[in-house]
Amino acid sequence: MVFHSPADALGFHAPGIRELLVEVVRSRHDRAADAHLASGSRYSMGFGSQWRDLLDDAHQALADRGFQSHKLAPAGHEFPVVNDCLVYVWRVPGTPNAVSNFASSPTRMNGFAAQPPDPMLFEPGFEEAPEPDNEAAENTDEAIVERLVAAVGDTMPLVLVMVHSSPRQLQSIEWAVAVLDDAGKVKLHGHEAIWQPEADFERATSDVESFDSGTPVGPVVELQKQEGTHPDA
Repeated sequence: MVFHSPADALGFHAPGIRELLVEVVRSRHDRAADAHLASGSRYSMGFGSQWRDLLDDAHQALADRGFQSHKLAPAGHEFPVVNDCLVYVWRVPGTPNAVSNFASSPTRMNGFAAQPPDPMLFEPGFEEAPEPDNEAAENTDEAIVERLVAAVGDTMPLVLVMVHSSPRQLQSIEWAVAVLDDAGKVKLHGHEAIWQPEADFERATSDVESFDSGTPVGPVVELQKQEGTHPDA
């Protein structure tokens, strides 16, 4: 099944996942940028190596909240699973067609063929849910069975979280449902920005004088001699 957006794929977990991932990415960027600045390096290779930390940070943050994990071969990295979707946090390199060539490694390729884990008895989340009554418990059991049957022979959707950054600035965080086409290229569904830096309006307006009181100062007009024929001509 192909979902039209990450919100559809992640279900009711989407708002909490969005907020948590933004927090994780911003924290890692700040630390990587500080380390790059302290190193005094003219090159950004060290800054770019944060990709592994991003994977580990996202996995740990969601595992701490009870979400399951999936290990991708051959690299063996663990990725969080939310609502039977694989969540992959990735710093986009500054190379042409980077997104369409995302599945260029065996590990990333296997991310599009990952089987969903067995359903959990209790659904993880960001807030404590009330105790279910008998009818709700029966419905939950039925939902688990339905998910288990539907998962047989199926693969998990891949929610790709794309980080655009440089040592100077975290430019944007975006996400989308990534789909692999027959040519091995990645297409994005429901691509949207989930974080962008806010414009510094205070700095832009700090030099503008208020007209709440007093009289605005008008422009100074300097009289100039009228251009004409030189008397000696």
